[in-house]
Amino acid sequence: MNRIEYHPDPEINAQVARDTLAAEVADLNAGFPPRRWICPCCHAAHSRGHFMSVGVHRCLRCGYVGEGGVMVDEREAA
Repeated sequence: MNRIEYHPDPEINAQVARDTLAAEVADLNAGFPPRRWICPCCHAAHSRGHFMSVGVHRCLRCGYVGEGGVMVDEREAA
């Protein structure tokens, strides 16, 4: 299993990973399914929740963190 690297410090990375997973679980439990987000820098698309706060995303390919990018539904992403 590949470990997602959010931060180079292992303790901070582990905390961010826990927070990210908790946010995704909370979104799913509240009835908000994951939506595709397209990175404004490398144009990679991910079906993941928000990063740290609503409206902020982190690209799993290039590491971009910010409010940019576009959220689309699965039909638009295809």
